[in-house]
Amino acid sequence: FDKYLTRPVNTLIQVMAEKLQIDALGELIVGIALVSVTIPQLNIEWSVIKVLLAFIAIIFATFIYTGIKTITASVAFWVKRSGNVIYMFYMVSDFAKYPVAIYNDVIRNVITYIIPFALAAYYPALYILTGENPLFNVGMTVVAAVVLMAAGIFVWHKGIRAYESAGS
Repeated sequence: FDKYLTRPVNTLIQVMAEKLQIDALGELIVGIALVSVTIPQLNIEWSVIKVLLAFIAIIFATFIYTGIKTITASVAFWVKRSGNVIYMFYMVSDFAKYPVAIYNDVIRNVITYIIPFALAAYYPALYILTGENPLFNVGMTVVAAVVLMAAGIFVWHKGIRAYESAGS
């Protein structure tokens, strides 16, 4: 990590840009293919606003995941190994793969407001499919993304202040 600290670029940007995960490209291609095949079969009434909000939701959903990953990875500054923390949080994301209505209030509130993976997947999809409540279904995705990214950057910078080099 010391090499990042000696460069004149933000350390968080350096860490994020260092490794391109090529396997994610395959997931992106499969996702685009599935959406391309599925969308014509659905009776979705498209409008310019709906398409714009869908793109906004996709962008900010990415920031939700990035914020959560930044927060959990920053734990490594204090405990030296944060892999288990990251894994634990990402296991919660499996709950967001299903409609939140099937869960009890505790789980629904956790995946909506505390670890808001449902705001990255379920609620934007609900808006696209039904057109219901764009202010909550897309708006809360934007709010959660901004809050999580701000929290992630804050925790990252707190971690840098707590960082102790392993060098001699």
